[in-house]
This record gives sequence, structure tokens and C-alpha cells, in this order.
Amino acid sequence: MILQQLTLRNFGLYCGEHLLDLSPGRKRNRAAPIILFGGVNGGGKTTILDAIQLVLYGPRARCSKRGDKSYDDFLRESVHHGVDASEGAAIQLAFRFAAEGEEHLYEVSRSWSATRDRVRERVEVHKDGEPDGWLSDNWNQVVEELIPFGIAQLCFFDAEKIRFLAEDETSSEALGLAIKSLLGLDLAERLVADAASLETRLAKKSRKSPDLVEAERLEQLLEAKQNEIEAVYQEKGSVENPRQVAERRLTKAEDHFAKVGGTLWKQREEQQRKLGELEFQLRECEERLVTLASGDLPLVLVMDLLQDVSARVQSEGAATENEIVGKLLETRDQHVLSLLKSEKIGAATVKRVAALLESDRTARTSPAGAENRLMLSDGGRRQLDHLLTRTLSEHSETTDRLLKDLDTGRRELEQVQRSLQATPDEESIREVSDELKEAASEAARLKQQVEQISKQLASLRSEHGEIESVLKRLRRKVVDEEIRTEEEGRVATLLKRTQETMKTYLKVATNRKIDRLSQLVSDSFRYLLRKKTLVQRVLIDPETFAITLVDQQGRLVSKERLSEGEKQIFAISVLWGLSQASARPLPAIIDTPMARLDVAHRNQLVELYFPRASHQVIILSTDTEIERNYFQKLQPQIARAYHLNYDEAKKQTVASEGYFWDAEPVDQHEEISV
Repeated sequence: MILQQLTLRNFGLYCGEHLLDLSPGRKRNRAAPIILFGGVNGGGKTTILDAIQLVLYGPRARCSKRGDKSYDDFLRESVHHGVDASEGAAIQLAFRFAAEGEEHLYEVSRSWSATRDRVRERVEVHKDGEPDGWLSDNWNQVVEELIPFGIAQLCFFDAEKIRFLAEDETSSEALGLAIKSLLGLDLAERLVADAASLETRLAKKSRKSPDLVEAERLEQLLEAKQNEIEAVYQEKGSVENPRQVAERRLTKAEDHFAKVGGTLWKQREEQQRKLGELEFQLRECEERLVTLASGDLPLVLVMDLLQDVSARVQSEGAATENEIVGKLLETRDQHVLSLLKSEKIGAATVKRVAALLESDRTARTSPAGAENRLMLSDGGRRQLDHLLTRTLSEHSETTDRLLKDLDTGRRELEQVQRSLQATPDEESIREVSDELKEAASEAARLKQQVEQISKQLASLRSEHGEIESVLKRLRRKVVDEEIRTEEEGRVATLLKRTQETMKTYLKVATNRKIDRLSQLVSDSFRYLLRKKTLVQRVLIDPETFAITLVDQQGRLVSKERLSEGEKQIFAISVLWGLSQASARPLPAIIDTPMARLDVAHRNQLVELYFPRASHQVIILSTDTEIERNYFQKLQPQIARAYHLNYDEAKKQTVASEGYFWDAEPVDQHEEISV
């Protein structure tokens, strides 16, 4: 499918008629799939997405500003405010669609005008340039064959709103329907259902079967059970809206509680306990410092004098030792000379020996040291050495540590005191606290009510399934027993075989296609994700279509661990994987593509996703999303760009070729071939 042209007349912000060429092209023999729309917030970007959905699906279109309005009221308000409602508005979409080897051009036009009492709407369809009355009258059914509504919601999307795929646990139901349609699995399910319907008709022909009455009773019971399910489902919807309102009220109350200091008020007891601990620690620290100061610590102030004393003591000790050594050597020398003289050794020899001994004595004794004034005992010298080598250094280190602890403790004490001073008193916060308690209670009550209704709904669905299983068995029994003709017997046999075969095929095909889809989604997510190791594999359950994330170690990764940007990237990866797995090539229309993303993830989308998202990619962006740098990166893939100029004075938007800062259509030096 390729969207060719969109025409807007008096729709939303677009006054008068506007023709927008949406067709992709080629630039320098390369595909240029991107059509870029740039506009400020509220300038008409989402209106283009709404217009495409509205012209195709009419009352079923999920337009952004419809809300709870009726379809007629929405159409009435969609006419440009500067135009008389009786003049009305119109949307026309031209697109090419290929089926069974043939391509056709469809032009769908939806126009309406309003009076005070009613809204008149008209749908016209042209095929290959010729008006087609049957297509116009049956367009709601035809469009489901061409572009099923469930698929379109996943191809034409607001990037901020698709995060429900990563947040809402009920998203698997909608995702399952889209997956079946995209992968062609719905055809097999439809064949099984049609075979069961035909089997029912054959069973009803067997009026003689005694089981037919029971089958009819079960059919009535099944219908009643289905009505009950629908009633309970509506009841759940009626409770779900108040629950969401209560959740928003609770969030607002929590924010208000935090703004008036509720968090500090909750922590006041802990802060008071911490205040006491800090005061005790500071007193203990100060007492230890006083104890140190009353001991040896003050000697640190005269460390240089103590070192001088130590040096003096060592000098005096050396002098004393020299004196003792000198006396011992002198006694020895006198004894030797006396011995030589007693042996009547010659005077010359004795004189020479005396000279040698005197020289030896002089060499063995150093010059006299300082005068011995201090005369410290050995114990005093040891005490002085210990004081200098260990005691004072340890006291210094301990003192430094205590001073740091004291400084840190005082700062923490000051912070705690400020927190306690900022803590509101109980009287001033009581009203806000009561509002928070009431909101929390109401939200919890409604949540419990929704859970109870959900359990009731699950039980009813289970009962419905059991009745349906019994009815199927009974129908087959009726068919087996009552069909007498050979033709009816052959058809019944074929029906059973068809259902069994198609169920087997459906199971095998689903597992195989879901496995491939899981791989495509996994590859897309890791391809676009900045944290490459966060998720290794995205698993899709082939029965429930629930999505599970698995890391490299095979452990489950909770979706709650994903950041807001990662949730959006995950949702886009799911849609991209579906697009790649689908046999139906559909264009991608992306509104508000990067509002919640950080720079890294924006780069991933611009460089990796947008050029490859589809054969036709329509991007509706502000200048803060696709800004200059990203525009330059995308330019080789941009077939055409439009700037949506919003005139505040006239309250209308005019689309002109170019982008915010680019007056020329995309690139004036490049030729676009379609």
C-alpha cells in the first residue's frame, strides 16, 4: 500500500482546500521513503493523522480530540471554526493497493455538513479513476479487507501513546489481534469458525436426534452466558474510569503532600533519632580531644625542641663512650710499655712502640663531644625515643581523624537541624495528610473492585468455554448420529477433518511465525536500544501473546525497569518487528516521534529506524524533535517536506513545501523521482 495524496477542506485547523503529496520517491538511485511534516505543538500535525484515520474508518477512527463525544458532535466540531457548519468539511485520500498481482488506485472521499438538528455525511469511493457505487455503500466492510482497523492502529500511531505495549498488561489482547491479521493467522481461525458454523447448521437438520434439544438448550445457555460476560465487562469499564480518576487524585495528593514537606514530616522521628546520635558522637569526639590535649599531645608544638634534645643526648652519650674507651686504651698502652721495659727491650724499640700505640689510640677515639649537661638516664633516653618515634605521631594522626570527624559531624548535625526546622508541624499538615489517606483508600477500594470484577469475568469466561466445549462435542455427536445421506456424511467428515487440520496448522504456524516475530522484535529492540546488554531476547507467548523480556543470563527483565524512553523504543520495536514479519506492506505514520526520548535514543531512531521503518514513512514532528542536525542526517531519505505554518491571528494552518528553516522543497539541488 502506498498513500498518494491527502486533500483537506475546512478540516480542523485547515481552512479552505489543501493538497498534500504523500508519495515516496527516489534520490540518486536510493529510496527516499520519508515524507516529513514540521509544525509547532497545536499547529495541525496530529490533525493529518486524524484525517487519514477518519477518511478510512469513519466512526471507528480513534481521533485524538474526539474523547467521549458522539460521532456527529465530533464531525460538527471538526469543521474549521472560521467556516459555516452548513458549508461543511471534506477529506479525500488517494492510495495504491496491490492484491493478487494487480495494483489499483483507490480514492476515498468523506464529506459532511452540519445543521442545527443533524449532520449529513457522504462517502464516495473511486477505483482506478471510476466511481464505484458498491464500494461507496460497503466501504466499512471493504476497508477491513484492504487495511484491517486493528492493523492500522499499529501502523498509524502517536509515538507517545503506543507505550501501552510496554506498560498495559491488557495490551496482549490487542496485540494478538494485530499479529493474527498481519501474519495471516486470522484466516485459519475464520475457517475453523466457519466450519463450526456449518457443522451447527448440519446438526440442526437432524431433527430426529434426541441430543438436538440439549444442543439448543446449551446454545441458549451459551448466549445467556455471553450476555452476562458483556454485562460484567461493561461494569468493569464503568468502574475503571473512576479508578483512573482516583489514581490521578492519589498522584495529585502525593505531589501536594511532598510539596508541603510531607516527606520530611514522615521522616521526623528518624531525623530526631539521628540528631541524638550525632550530638552524642560530637560530645564523645570532643571529650577524646580534651583527653589527648591533657596528655602528651601539646608536646607536638615543640617537636623541633624535642628533636634537638634527642640529638644532644646522643652527642653526650657518644662523648662519654669516647672518654671511657680512651681511658681503657691508655691503661692498656701503659701496661704494654711497662712489659717491654721489664724485658729490657731497646729504648728505640720501646719509643717506636709507644708512638704506634699512641697513634692507634688516637684513631680509635673520636674528638671529644659536647659538654655533658643533660645527663639523662637510660630510661629517660628510651622514653624520649618512644615519644618521638611513636607516641606523638600516633597522637597527631588520631587528632587529625577526630578533627575531621568533628567537622563532618557538625555539618551533618547542621543539615539534620535544618531538616527538622523545615519539617511542618502536625497541625499544618494534617489536612493534606488526611486528603492523601482518603485518596489512597479510595484508589485501593476501586482497584480491589476492578480486581474482583476481573476475577468474576475470568470465571464467566471459563464457564463459557466449558459450555462451548460440551456444545461442540454434542454437535459432533448429533452430526455423527443423525446425518444419513452420503453427501451430508461426507461434508460432516470433511468439516471435522478441516477443523482438526486447521487447528493443528494454526498451532504449528503460530509457533513458527511467533518465533520469527520474536526474533525480529528482539533484533529491532537491541538494534535501537542504547543499552545493548539490557535485553537479549523478546519472547511472545504463541497462545496469550504476552510479551516477556529476557537478559543475557536468561533472567526475566521486568518492563518496570525500562525508562520512559526505553518503553517507547520497545513499543516501536514491537511495531517494527510486526511490519517486517507482515505479508502486508503498509506505510508507517508516526506522530510526535521523539518527545520523551533522550539524545542517544533520538540518534538511534534517526539513524537506524526512520530510514528503514517502511517503504513509506510519514513523520509528524516539531522542530525540537527533528531539528537541524537530524534534518541533515535524514535529508537523503526525505522525498518531500512540509512546514505547517500556524497563523495565530486567523486560527488556521497553511502547509507549504520546505521545513522550519528550509524554504525549498527538501533539497533544491536534488531531483526527486517517484
